[in-house]
Amino acid sequence: MVTKTEFSMQNVFQLANIEKACFGKDAWTINNLVSEFHNEFSHFFSYWDGDKIVGYACVRIMYEEAQICNVAVLPQYRRRGIATQLLSAVGDFAKDCGCERCELEVNTANTPAVQLYAKCNYAVEGTRVNFYRKSRYPSRDAYTMVLRLSDEPAEQ
Repeated sequence: MVTKTEFSMQNVFQLANIEKACFGKDAWTINNLVSEFHNEFSHFFSYWDGDKIVGYACVRIMYEEAQICNVAVLPQYRRRGIATQLLSAVGDFAKDCGCERCELEVNTANTPAVQLYAKCNYAVEGTRVNFYRKSRYPSRDAYTMVLRLSDEPAEQ
């Protein structure tokens, strides 16, 4: 079940464990997570299996745009629709906040993530060359992918 996540150190520790399992040395630290929780623009959504967080998404709401910072699901819980549910919850929240679009960056070589976002109706709107200072993928480039929340056509 997906819920909006409130700040507590117990939740931060669970998210830090997910970060480490998913991103290794590139994971957000406990301090990064605490700081993000205290950022007035940031919101966390978690997928719970009983009393354990097994996946989460972080989004920053800035005026008409929602910037998705992170989506992570523990490896043993993947391919169960959890990330799709997290993205759906974030999209619903962003729309309720008056956002017109959700945007994210994803490594061009991270094929599973690119496919997930495309399945969730995100479209590639550009490529940022050398976006990542370092990368565990063979590319440091990122796609900018966008989900339109309004019925307005994309700007040309």
